[in-house]
Amino acid sequence: MNFLHTLYIDPSKQPFADSFGWLRPEYHLMSWALSCLQLQKWHGNVELYANSAGAELLIDMLRLPYTNVYTTHDDLKLADARLWALPKIYTYSLQAEPFLHIDGDVFLFDKLPMKLLESPLIAQNVEVAAEYYPDTQKELMENFTYFPPCVKADFLSGVPINAVNAGILGGSNISFMKQYTCEAFEYVNRNIKHFQEVNVDRFNVFFEQHLFYSLAKGQNMPTNFLFEGIFEDRGYTNFGNFYEVPLVRNYLHLLGHYKRDEDTCLQMAAKLRELYPEYYYRIIALCKKNKVSLFTDFYNAKSIETKDYYQQLIKSSTNSFEKNITTNKTEQRESEPNLTFLANILNYYFNISDKNFDKQHFKADWIVFSEKLTSVLKQNATLSEYYLYGRDLMSAQWYTQVFANPSNFQQMSLVQTKGLHIIESSFNWAGLVSKHYRVGVKYYERLDVSEGQFFNLVVPEIIGSQFLLYDIDELTKIVLDLLTDPMSVKGLMTEMQQYFEDDVIQNHFDAFSNFITKIISQLILFKAIQPLI
Repeated sequence: MNFLHTLYIDPSKQPFADSFGWLRPEYHLMSWALSCLQLQKWHGNVELYANSAGAELLIDMLRLPYTNVYTTHDDLKLADARLWALPKIYTYSLQAEPFLHIDGDVFLFDKLPMKLLESPLIAQNVEVAAEYYPDTQKELMENFTYFPPCVKADFLSGVPINAVNAGILGGSNISFMKQYTCEAFEYVNRNIKHFQEVNVDRFNVFFEQHLFYSLAKGQNMPTNFLFEGIFEDRGYTNFGNFYEVPLVRNYLHLLGHYKRDEDTCLQMAAKLRELYPEYYYRIIALCKKNKVSLFTDFYNAKSIETKDYYQQLIKSSTNSFEKNITTNKTEQRESEPNLTFLANILNYYFNISDKNFDKQHFKADWIVFSEKLTSVLKQNATLSEYYLYGRDLMSAQWYTQVFANPSNFQQMSLVQTKGLHIIESSFNWAGLVSKHYRVGVKYYERLDVSEGQFFNLVVPEIIGSQFLLYDIDELTKIVLDLLTDPMSVKGLMTEMQQYFEDDVIQNHFDAFSNFITKIISQLILFKAIQPLI
């Protein structure tokens, strides 16, 4: 079977200026690198179909190890730059042998099942219309003048439509794929004149994913799926949890909101740096050369392209962390932290007239909180960037180290990391920051301004703002306080029992244990606690 990638770069776009749906340009590049390298690791070959601009980026600049490269897509002219799925359709149409196309935001951490790869038709999973599908379907039916027969029949069936998720798509039934791709191009070309009346971005999933499903359904052609469960169109959870590979999952797909969520993107970047440092630092070097404003940027611009530089950087940083060398007199970190984004959040809510809270209390609390935060950051300015970078490098393995062996979990020793501070406030500043910073997290989407008692965890970082904020509850604060000194998980569980009702401990101990374990997991991901190995 041939494993395929497709990259078509529209002439109007530039890979170091445009993010291609990602939060930042560097994440777009890192995604291609990690997807290609993992596919090549587990299946030995991956072919690239691209136009010249795409091939130049992935081959000439990133130097990714594709088995074969085809610049077939120079012949493809898009009628609308928003037709991002059409280059993939074109790739499918060119195949004469069994194939599996993998999106550039899909990452394998094990081989795909052989039974799946031998199937006539293959897709990631069934996707049921729940949120944006019905609205888009209605819009298309009101404005388009042509639908493939299978699509029209499905639309008029009177039941909610389904689709496939095309994170992976292909199979050995080449005649079906030829018909499918012909139908897709006709679906697009005969409706171009109506694009101004519809959401073209959402139309992509119809001519790729819904068309595939409805055509297979109409011909009674069985499709085998990597995941047998049916997912809602916005119901994909845990598909961006890099920290869970390979313990819990071996397939990730950063579809939709994951690309715009900085926390998920940072996990992806950390995984690329952990597994393939040569490619990670090459991308950093290319971004610096092309004046990309990086989220994490303390690298030497002139030296980073050299292997000696990043190997020495890794060695020096891990040495600083392992030997607890927290200060470096040669470093000069910014003494005045930039809290502009916090002020922007204050102004945003302060100027909304329908918000039901005491705005004077809100402003006064912001002043107190920002003064405390400024004091904390000035204290943390003495922490060496090499120490913090070493912590970041080492923390990539902490989750696995703690949870890899369930029989040893209770004996694991944990301790608080350096530079942490908890600031109490009357408004949830860390939560409001996360509401604007995180994407696709329902808790933060629903979060509103309210007055009470809140705990804001400050974690020192080497990013421009010098910190990240996390909103934690009182029990999480207690866990952190207990871990000021090293303590085993078993000891921590024992200590935490006093904060729960006797009935919980006696009759619901498993639920209690799972709750404390979840807190431990969360604090490890925050880089707030670490295992002592």
